[in-house]
Amino acid sequence: MAFWWVNQNQTWRHEIYGEYLWAPKLDANGRHTHFYDNMTRLLPGDIVLSHFNGALRYAGVVDESATTSRKPDFGFSGGYWSDEGWSVAMRFVEFAEPVKPQDHLGLYNQVAPERYGPMNSQGRVNQQYLFELPAVLGAQYLSRGGLTEESVKAAVRYDPSIERLILEAEVILNDPELTVTEKHVLARARVGQGIYKEQVRHYEPGCRLTGLSESKYLIASHMKPWRDSNNTERLDGHNGLLLSPHVDYLFDRGLITFENSGRVVASVQLHTAVPQLWKLNLTQEGKYFTKKQIPYLEYHRDVVFQNG
Repeated sequence: MAFWWVNQNQTWRHEIYGEYLWAPKLDANGRHTHFYDNMTRLLPGDIVLSHFNGALRYAGVVDESATTSRKPDFGFSGGYWSDEGWSVAMRFVEFAEPVKPQDHLGLYNQVAPERYGPMNSQGRVNQQYLFELPAVLGAQYLSRGGLTEESVKAAVRYDPSIERLILEAEVILNDPELTVTEKHVLARARVGQGIYKEQVRHYEPGCRLTGLSESKYLIASHMKPWRDSNNTERLDGHNGLLLSPHVDYLFDRGLITFENSGRVVASVQLHTAVPQLWKLNLTQEGKYFTKKQIPYLEYHRDVVFQNG
């Protein structure tokens, strides 16, 4: 397992929410660079520390080794990069506190590599992309950010059943017009991760039953199920709810649904002890769904909900 530092000032939203790293294979002059070639050295289980806005703010775990991919749509960013590059699937967790590496220059100057380091001895950041870090330095930065190697990997670990869902999604998305990165984003949408979760969060800030709003503890659940949706519907934030895991279990199996007003409706097949034992208030009124959410909600009521 190795530690890495990645500079993401222009692309951090795309890469962190989309759960990937991307770099061109060649620089603007058509040449290989050490910092882009490092993408091919990333191995599953490696930890990558994300630096942007003057601090280290996220830790990511490499999920898969680099694959060839077209450049994602970064909007205003990356216009001068070549279209062909390396994409690496990642999973990220946010630091409890941002870490300014310049505050810890003593250790950095003791252990930093002589070449290809992310900063100089005065703490000026090298504006390249990906750097390998000595393990002692990576562990120190994690600790300062309120994390450990074990806690990072535990926070992003997938249940094996979820891994199977991802594989199923990738089989479904056998579309030659999609890039590897686009397939990855859509696959993660299958299990409520990445960009899809952020799309849902625009309309659903927290779980409608528990009130929990911490995104990392919630699942982005499709109202119109993945299997019944086209690719556009699969990534449409109006098609999702952010739910606590036990609420998602009930909603996904059609044991609860919602009226357009937001009122909860329980299936006759829901065991009467479940709401009490799980401390769920199924009598709350809730808030109205938007016009763009309602068609998806109606599909859930008509097709998924077990009404008899």
